[in-house]
Amino acid sequence: MKLSLPQQTVADDPARFKVVVAGRRFGKTFLSMRELCYRARIPDQEIFYITTSYRAAKMILWKPLKKKLLALRWVKKINESELSILLKNGSTISLKGSEDPDKLRGPSLSYCVIDEAAECKLETLWGEIIRPALADQQGGALFIGTPKGKGNHFYDLYVKAKKAKNWAAYQFTTLDGGFVSDEEVAAAREDMSELQFRQEFLATFETYENRVAWGFDRDRHVIDVPKDVNTSIIHVGMDFNVSPATAAIMVKHTIEGLECMVQIDEINVYSSNTDEMVSELKDRYPRSKTFVYPDPSGKSRHTAANGNTDHKILENAGFIVKAPKKHDAVKDRINAINAQFKNANDTVRLYIVNTCKHTINSLDKYTFKEGTQIPDKDSGFDHMFDAISYCIAYLFPIKKKVEHKAPQRWGHAIA
Repeated sequence: MKLSLPQQTVADDPARFKVVVAGRRFGKTFLSMRELCYRARIPDQEIFYITTSYRAAKMILWKPLKKKLLALRWVKKINESELSILLKNGSTISLKGSEDPDKLRGPSLSYCVIDEAAECKLETLWGEIIRPALADQQGGALFIGTPKGKGNHFYDLYVKAKKAKNWAAYQFTTLDGGFVSDEEVAAAREDMSELQFRQEFLATFETYENRVAWGFDRDRHVIDVPKDVNTSIIHVGMDFNVSPATAAIMVKHTIEGLECMVQIDEINVYSSNTDEMVSELKDRYPRSKTFVYPDPSGKSRHTAANGNTDHKILENAGFIVKAPKKHDAVKDRINAINAQFKNANDTVRLYIVNTCKHTINSLDKYTFKEGTQIPDKDSGFDHMFDAISYCIAYLFPIKKKVEHKAPQRWGHAIA
């Protein structure tokens, strides 16, 4: 099967797990079929092709796969009802839908392609079912599809694949595939919104346009733990919740000659309270002078049996509590944290250590409600953002209107 240069690059990569993010009409189905056949050439392999539904699997791949395998004269038996093909060498290729991932439990797999991965129930499908099924044979997998924002597991796997051992990540535009003309792409640009075009043809993850932390960039702001970090003084942003109770632990540290804030740790605990948060902080940083920047509502909020407020619990623990008398305007906290990620001079003064997974996820995926300037608290991504922003807004308050280059600004309608 002759491949384009980008397809061949993916096929030649020896990585066990590959994540391919590609624009429409790139040739994803052809590449998927090639990988299925290439793996099936080995005797006695059990191979799955999985996409959004049984019906979609049949519509996308069944006819071209049968045609190809019959042309190769590899076929021993075709099962039309189960969408499976048994080859003469004992290998089987089966087409499956991901509507009910639990129905896919059981088989030991040699290889798996998950097509239109952003549309599948990927977190359950991969983590609980397919990954364990590949374990005994040390099988591989190809995840392929067009992106659908950052709020799904396909994006998470793509980020992981860029750095993890035995993983590989690729991103190709529609034009990279070589199957759609420049003229057709130009015509599509005229017919689609900018966001739609970038997502569908340029294969970019587009949630960021509506992100609350619009200044945050994983590639720029996520770093390894600095070797000479000093934790004698820590600054802790804290959001009071029961599920989860959250805290962002930061230090002041010099990076490239500038004094910056670096988040070195995080606490994200479900079914917890302020007393437990205090205990955890003391266990992790027993010798640190601790400044805490909590939710201002904790000054009157009672969670302890003895009637103490959240702020009083922190003070009794020996922490130095710094909080405004009343809540800052949400827009001021948002502007404050984004200004530290990148000010108008493109200067960075806030970094996140790569082990702070909950914080990074929050900054990446916490968005405004569609068509509004209201943060979407129902998403579940707000807690770590709030924790870090309480600290940053107190230390670096916005005292005048902040101008920035982000595609989204508080107080302005979405274009």
